[in-house]
Amino acid sequence: MNKNILRGTVQQSGLIPKHGGYRKLKSFQIAQLVYDLTVKFCDLYINKRSRTHDQMFQAARSGVQNIAEGSMASGTSKKFELKLTNVAKASLEELLLDYEDFLRHKGLRLWSKNDPRRQELIDRRCKTADEVTCWVRDTYAKARQSGQGGHSGQGGHSGHSGQGGHSGHSGHSGHSGHSGHSGHSGHSGHSGHSGHSGHSGHSGHSGQGGQNRPIRNLQKSTMSTSSTLSPPTYKEIAANAILALTTVAIALLGRQVAAQAKAFEQHGGFTERMYHKRKQSRRNQYVNN
Repeated sequence: MNKNILRGTVQQSGLIPKHGGYRKLKSFQIAQLVYDLTVKFCDLYINKRSRTHDQMFQAARSGVQNIAEGSMASGTSKKFELKLTNVAKASLEELLLDYEDFLRHKGLRLWSKNDPRRQELIDRRCKTADEVTCWVRDTYAKARQSGQGGHSGQGGHSGHSGQGGHSGHSGHSGHSGHSGHSGHSGHSGHSGHSGHSGHSGHSGHSGQGGQNRPIRNLQKSTMSTSSTLSPPTYKEIAANAILALTTVAIALLGRQVAAQAKAFEQHGGFTERMYHKRKQSRRNQYVNN
């Protein structure tokens, strides 16, 4: 009881201003969300015995803990608060690089800053890891549905190469070329086989080989295009989602550091306040005496 009265008296005197309240900070809330998501992500996709697992875990935790510690220390040291808030920002910057490295090493895509999915997630204002997980799951399902449709459309292109059977016409027998004509509607590989079945078309097969090179190259380029446009994997969406939220937390901490630096410049720190308070107290004692 006496301690509470003493604490209130000290705070009312202006020597120790109100401090703490870090749980209300948006930077703390998002950093904590990133920490929870990172724990889940590392357990799923990073080897638990690897150094990377430990580093990502510690970087995410450091972001949260340093915000809290800096907020609590601000009552007696604005300098310490400023330092710890900046350490929290630096820790999340390190975590950001870890997620970028993960995407690059796995051959996965890093979403650009203008990707609409990033803004969609940010606008959702998710408060828990489960809410973010639901968003990742929904985004993955949508990508698979739209991606599969585009895939089959690209596959239809290869049916065009059935015209390669047409070149069997320039082979030996118009008959065998005719059977190759039926390949127009099917797969290019099948049409080549039907050209093969014609006896006289056998010599035409070697002729086809020369003309089929650009068609094969077209098939290869089509395959590479389809792999480039393939739907994103679940871990790709998850990593990019956490990356987007980490970026938001870093931006908020950057503003927080700037505000703390400005406040320190204008109002000074605890030592300076102590000096002024002591000076004022001695002056009052002198006047009273």
